[in-house]
Amino acid sequence: MFRFILIYIWIISCSVIYQKPENNTISVNPANTAAPRGVFGVRVSIGANSKICTYVCYINNNRVLTKKKIVDRASFIKIVSGEWPSIYNPKRVNFFEENGVGCGMIFDSTQLKKVVVCEPMDSLWKIRFATYPFKHKIDIGWSNKYHKPSPKQEKYIYDRYAVDHVDTKFFIDTNFWRLLIDVKDTGWIKHYKSLR
Repeated sequence: MFRFILIYIWIISCSVIYQKPENNTISVNPANTAAPRGVFGVRVSIGANSKICTYVCYINNNRVLTKKKIVDRASFIKIVSGEWPSIYNPKRVNFFEENGVGCGMIFDSTQLKKVVVCEPMDSLWKIRFATYPFKHKIDIGWSNKYHKPSPKQEKYIYDRYAVDHVDTKFFIDTNFWRLLIDVKDTGWIKHYKSLR
């Protein structure tokens, strides 16, 4: 009897015919068909590693940001410039060049090797601090308070870059690129410093 039931189930399951759905019954949202892409960002706050800036890479899978990875400055520049292969930049695109930011790898003739260079990233600390926060360098920042932006500067950062708290939030994706372009602009710097 058991054998008969197994044969009967096998015959029924083999008789099912797969039918491909018609084209007009499939609804595809074009916005969700884009391939996952790398997203980059920075947080301007002294972190656990005693660095002023924390750099982050994500994968945007068209729903959420995933595969968060915190990297050091040099590794970040190598990934974003396409110098290093990475899941965040598999086609090795120079995103700095694509976004009009003069950063990347250059050959240093004195060291006889490629080195990372990014002047806009070297200026990011200035949006948060009035003076450089460590003793080995004396430099003036753009913040109107000693260790954080003034209330008007914080509001401006929120309005322009959607960052509601400089200590904990990252400047992400298009806001990251906008920030790197802005910190090179003398008009933007003057305006930012005037927000008291």
